[in-house]
Amino acid sequence: MRRIVALSTAIGMVVALLPGVATADDEVDYTPIYEIQGDGDASPLVDEEVTTEGVVTVDLQLTEEIRGFFLQDRRGDGDPSTSDGIFVFHQDTWGWDVSVGDRLRVTGTVSEFFGDTQLGDITDIQTIGRARIRPTQIDPRTFNENPEQYEGMLVRFPGRLTVTDTFNLARFGEVWLSDGGVVEQPTNEFPAGSPEMHAMALDGIARSILLDDGSRFSNPDEVPHLNRVGTLRLGDITNNLTGAINFSFGQYRLQPQDDVRFANANKRPRPPRIDGDVVVASFNVLNYWTTLGGRGAATQESLDVQTDKLVSAIRLMGADIVGLQELENPASCGDGDDGTPCDSTPILTLLAALNAAEGADVWSWMGELDYYNGYPIRNEIIYRNDKVDAIGGPVTIQDDVFDRLRDPDDPTSGVGRPPVAQTFSVDGDVFTVMVNHLKSKGSSSATGDDLDQGDGQAAYNATRVAQAERVLEFVDELIASTGDPDVLVIGDFNSYAKEDPIVTLGGGLENLVDGYVDNPYSFNFFASFAAPFIGRGTLENAFATDGLADGVEEVEFWHINADEPRFLDWFDPTTVAPGPYRSSDHDPLLIGLDLGHGDHDHDGHNHDAKDHDDGE
Repeated sequence: MRRIVALSTAIGMVVALLPGVATADDEVDYTPIYEIQGDGDASPLVDEEVTTEGVVTVDLQLTEEIRGFFLQDRRGDGDPSTSDGIFVFHQDTWGWDVSVGDRLRVTGTVSEFFGDTQLGDITDIQTIGRARIRPTQIDPRTFNENPEQYEGMLVRFPGRLTVTDTFNLARFGEVWLSDGGVVEQPTNEFPAGSPEMHAMALDGIARSILLDDGSRFSNPDEVPHLNRVGTLRLGDITNNLTGAINFSFGQYRLQPQDDVRFANANKRPRPPRIDGDVVVASFNVLNYWTTLGGRGAATQESLDVQTDKLVSAIRLMGADIVGLQELENPASCGDGDDGTPCDSTPILTLLAALNAAEGADVWSWMGELDYYNGYPIRNEIIYRNDKVDAIGGPVTIQDDVFDRLRDPDDPTSGVGRPPVAQTFSVDGDVFTVMVNHLKSKGSSSATGDDLDQGDGQAAYNATRVAQAERVLEFVDELIASTGDPDVLVIGDFNSYAKEDPIVTLGGGLENLVDGYVDNPYSFNFFASFAAPFIGRGTLENAFATDGLADGVEEVEFWHINADEPRFLDWFDPTTVAPGPYRSSDHDPLLIGLDLGHGDHDHDGHNHDAKDHDDGE
């Protein structure tokens, strides 16, 4: 192995912090950092004791930090395949302390700590001067071509990076950043399985990097990286991000020396003002359960916060009719054959809170259905009785595509939630609203055609397509039973804009989101940036029969949830966002209708478009 003889010339700059202090005349054999790193994924010197030299670039030695510092060779070897930096595992309470800019001579043992090359078991540290390392300038795509070659090095990503995921912000201090804006869900842009979709998926990974907070603890008392407005929303930006690269928990990540500042580029939106005689909304309310300790709130305090936030969101969105998804379907609600009414405590609790906030009983519920399947969540419809009149009672369908059990011995294992529909009248104009929540993408029990096909649509796509086909049949049945041709189909379809179920529905109805909204999104899916199908897209959608489509005035998403960090919702009452923000994990979708149809020139294409775990 090549050894280098180093002669210190830092006379007058020696800092006597340590028991061992080098002098100007010292001549010491040492192994350069780039030889310790080698040109592969692992060091060729694992378990060997070495002495090396370098300059401290990032100091995170505190007990609550990652207990060490990053050391980098002053000049490097000019070989891009070998890193010039390394992490030294050394806590500040272990006899010595160092600072950024210290030029050190360190003796310790080389190890691979879960894939990260480190120097540990330190037996000697000597300060031999001061120096400064210029960070390596790099862009995310170049970095991701071979991140191993930057392990331990000080790097800078010049220019602007955009916040694209905050799923683990409060838990692990992690933020995913991307070059070129928020990463979008590929099947929201291109047909499932297409070459363009796969290329977009890979590009989303290539232009993203993970920012950490330098801490080794989860759930820190103070959430890092928040900007001055107390939130970090997708679309917020930072410039000239600088830090050292290490590898942990399966990801290369940047550890910053100083607090990272973010600009609030995606401000919280104000309540919308939707044009139309009547406004209809679709809203997934994130497991609104009044049975504590189930899928929803664990405590009464959390449930109270969740209720208050949903009430705030529903009142401020300005809707006259709201289709709700993901409310508890209590265990007492079976197939209805014994004549026992379902337990409707969740929707009645929410309704009572709404009317209390309004100061009058202006909100009504569609009422009980004569049938619910055994799945633990269900759809509901509420409406303002001072704006619209309900005609008849609610209607649903019994069909194996919604009712069949994944586990024959478990009545709660149904594959989906049957749609519910209610007919309304506004000043004599009649129309019907149908609320849907198609089968989720989770793959735990998928078999056969429902297995993930690797085309970006995840598991149970075949079931969702069959459900979409049954929804089209239900539309025809509603038209026949009501004698009115106007049907609005809304909900959480668990399918992005270019996936098969949406294409199926668009083949029989007019896709209002596609026709009225540019860059639609309502949900941000986090898995891992090692996974190909990630990003922001829309699971909420709206479809209309031809006649009703002619009366559409406006379609808009209210982005109060998908862009917000999850820790600001109702799970922990001490960290909630104000009012409607992060009341759910899905953004509500609003549709403004002119039921008289006015003077419309509707062609179904970008009509005055506006810029604006995949859940259940």
